Amino acid sequence: MTQAMNATAMQRYYDRFDSTLYNAIAEFLTSNFHTERDDQRVVDGMIAVQNAAFELCEHPDFDGAWHKLAVFCGQNPISVHTVDAMREFLRRFVSEDEDAKHLRIDDFEATAKGMLRVYSGLDDLKTATAHANGVHGWRGRMAYELLAAVEYLTMTSVQLLAHGDEAYIREKLRNGLHRITGALYEGVRHSEQPSLYNFRSTYFPNEGDA
Repeated sequence: MTQAMNATAMQRYYDRFDSTLYNAIAEFLTSNFHTERDDQRVVDGMIAVQNAAFELCEHPDFDGAWHKLAVFCGQNPISVHTVDAMREFLRRFVSEDEDAKHLRIDDFEATAKGMLRVYSGLDDLKTATAHANGVHGWRGRMAYELLAAVEYLTMTSVQLLAHGDEAYIREKLRNGLHRITGALYEGVRHSEQPSLYNFRSTYFPNEGDA
């Protein structure tokens, strides 16, 4: 049974394979990494693309390959154009009425581009946080705490997209919330309108809400 599924998946892959699109992706990766095509990073990327296509062809050994490809793109200097090319390549292996598979490709694109945008803006965020830390007065301190919170919450979001370790996700989220709490203390203690920064009624869900 498994051999028959493998054979069917492989045949579907070869029937729908487009060498022009495949080679274009390889060239994009080569350009993104500023290297040669036989560079291991390019090879790893092309293997990830191929594995995602195998998954869409229903090969049983490649479950979740679309997500591994998305994380590879998100954690490397891959251009949006490269992700677009990968998306179009993967569409070839899905029939028009296979909605669940199209959703996987949509999730691949959204995950990869979301992570790419986060990492591209993270250095600017860190720089802004450092500058805010030099502003005197409670507004400067509050801005610093909030920007630091955004850093933690941003990394929390990246880990969620990458399906990272939940204990690590909790740690980053908790640190972000602590920074927000610190920011609110500045407002409550030093603003002429402290009630504007009183969010004591805010409710956080717990296991009982599941």
